[in-house]
Amino acid sequence: MNKPIIAALLLAALAADPLAVGAQSNSTYKIGVTYPLTGPLALNSAAVLAGADIAVADINKAGGINGHPVALAIEDSQGTPQGGISAMRKLVDVDGVQAILTIFTNVVTAQMPLADQLKIPMLSTVETSGLVSKSQYSFAHSQAIAQEAPLLQAYWKGAGYKRIFAFYGNNAYGQNVAVPIKAAAQAAGVEAYDESFFDMSATDFRGVVARAKDFKPDAIVLCAQGSAAETTMLKQIREGGLNVQIFNPSNFFFDKGWREAAGSLADGMIFTGANVDAALPAGKNFVTVYKAKIGVEPGYQPAEAYDIIRLFAYSIGKSSYSGEAIRNVLAAVKGVPSVLGGTITMGADHYTVGTAAALWQARGNSEVKVTPPRK
Repeated sequence: MNKPIIAALLLAALAADPLAVGAQSNSTYKIGVTYPLTGPLALNSAAVLAGADIAVADINKAGGINGHPVALAIEDSQGTPQGGISAMRKLVDVDGVQAILTIFTNVVTAQMPLADQLKIPMLSTVETSGLVSKSQYSFAHSQAIAQEAPLLQAYWKGAGYKRIFAFYGNNAYGQNVAVPIKAAAQAAGVEAYDESFFDMSATDFRGVVARAKDFKPDAIVLCAQGSAAETTMLKQIREGGLNVQIFNPSNFFFDKGWREAAGSLADGMIFTGANVDAALPAGKNFVTVYKAKIGVEPGYQPAEAYDIIRLFAYSIGKSSYSGEAIRNVLAAVKGVPSVLGGTITMGADHYTVGTAAALWQARGNSEVKVTPPRK
């Protein structure tokens, strides 16, 4: 999806609520956003940021933050470290934002020193364990892979898998997530594990798929952050005759762009992660509003983006519209409600403590929670 299309979608979403576009007002509190609008990681941005937009609308309908309306200021990170730095500097130096929502391990890694330097807190959905702990002003609200790997381990052990082949995007996230997944495979009693790191800007993966087929795996791990490369790889895996169970340690199933690209090939895939708890009033309202806006039910990432905007609003309301003050409240957050269910507490490692991770299997247009099999 190219930049004009994604930018148009984002602007249309913001324009749907006049208060959410209050950037002209001197009293508006701006929350910065550095997300890819271009590049291989841009596929899901419009759908994810719709969750942030809903949070802005909810806050403004309730009177804003201490009477101040809230608005999103969005810059294209291009999904690259350099793009993330440029986008962040523009938001802080030109737009004057005091808090930033960002995403993707390679971008966050580059932005962390700048966040500390500028004293501007960042909240991201990165799932890379231990990353944001290295920065005073960086935090993450996500289902970290460290919480999800034990679920895979239990399933693989129960299924008696002996050979697993894994495909990872060749970036910082892929390199990081491969470590706990390999460890989970070994702990599950898998006798042979192999992996491949592929170029996420490529479109032809038949060579590495052939290598995987020769490996004769019992199961496959496919992990490329919901990118276009991920769904292309999925198609070529199936076209290559690999019909074994596929696991994905990121739950992008409810993302419209991902699901349209994957089509029926997603049926039967098992994902790890969280889903919105529609049984709760807040979750039910979020699903209703999101579905009216986007046309499909929300996945976990739009919900995390919603939570992050609410966390920033909570922190500003408890202190002031100042980066340092927001950071201090964020570090001590406890008991803030989440649309994923339960409440949000910030851990000492700067990651929120989550309990909603589970295994989900795609069946038609929905996901069903599954438990590990027993021998």
